[in-house]
Amino acid sequence: MNKEKSLFNPHDKFFKESFSRKEIACSFIKEYLPDNICRKLNFKTLTILKDSYIDKELAEHFSDILYSIQLSGKQTFIYLLFEHKSYIDPWTGFQLLRNMVKIWENYRKQNKNRKKLPVILPVVIYQGKQKWDLNESIGHLFEYKENMEYYIPEFKSEVYDISHIPEEEIKGEILLRTHLLIQKYSITGNIYKKLPQIFSLLASVFDQKTKTEYLETLLRYLSSISDTEQLDIIKTEMDQFIEHGGEIMTTIAEKWIQEGIEKGIEKGIEKGIEKGIEKGIEKGIEKGIEKGIEKGKLEGKLEGKLEGKLEVAKKMIQMGLNIEQIIEITGLTRNEIERLINKRK
Repeated sequence: MNKEKSLFNPHDKFFKESFSRKEIACSFIKEYLPDNICRKLNFKTLTILKDSYIDKELAEHFSDILYSIQLSGKQTFIYLLFEHKSYIDPWTGFQLLRNMVKIWENYRKQNKNRKKLPVILPVVIYQGKQKWDLNESIGHLFEYKENMEYYIPEFKSEVYDISHIPEEEIKGEILLRTHLLIQKYSITGNIYKKLPQIFSLLASVFDQKTKTEYLETLLRYLSSISDTEQLDIIKTEMDQFIEHGGEIMTTIAEKWIQEGIEKGIEKGIEKGIEKGIEKGIEKGIEKGIEKGIEKGKLEGKLEGKLEGKLEVAKKMIQMGLNIEQIIEITGLTRNEIERLINKRK
């Protein structure tokens, strides 16, 4: 399972943040999965699972999210594969099958006493300029003659072509419709013309906390795909349709700045310590490390940041420092450092 993305992908982040909201997940399932399936689902049991099954080399174009839910009293998985490409990949079905096998393998590891596997309902959400025209299974990928079809693995998936569905067919709760409209028009560049409609929809969300949270998710995505001129359009439209829009945007911006400062501090610590270690190797390891740590502390306030300390310890392990030196420098416990060493084996 891949829990890290090799590249920052705004489409992935927006998809994950949106579909990790239970109200959006439930609304999508109710609106876009077959009625005969939805009638048997117990939505009170819906659980959002955090693992990703996308291979690193495919993370730029695919995202995924997995749900567990009871169907007629039996545990069932609903697996959403989000494909964001400018063209249709004929191997999407194969990628879907590979990921489903990974899900079952993970299930077997976690449930060793179970004798049967849960059913997976696979759904492809496609965002691209080309209209989706592939078969909903993988039979078309095989070259075979008569009487060989019984030996071919086959399954059906639901496909939702987000870019080409008519706007009047976009259904569901307000947040889901907002998300789908954004995804539909962001691929064509028409998103900025649709902002009045999108912000008007968001303005009708009654719960202020929900509205502000999703507004932040939306603004993060829009700011990552927009230039300066387009950001001005976003601010203007937001001020017009969202009450106290300017104040909300300022608050969100301040939060982003603080996050940026914290990330910068962590990077500063890391660079400072790296340089200190390098100089320590050249000029006398203990003295150089001390200077590096001082610089790292000065730049980034290392104390109290356990995550930063763990990252530093990883680098020191790679550099070949012994446990005692790492304890002295980072203040981590022996057990914490030994766990890091064991993970590398």
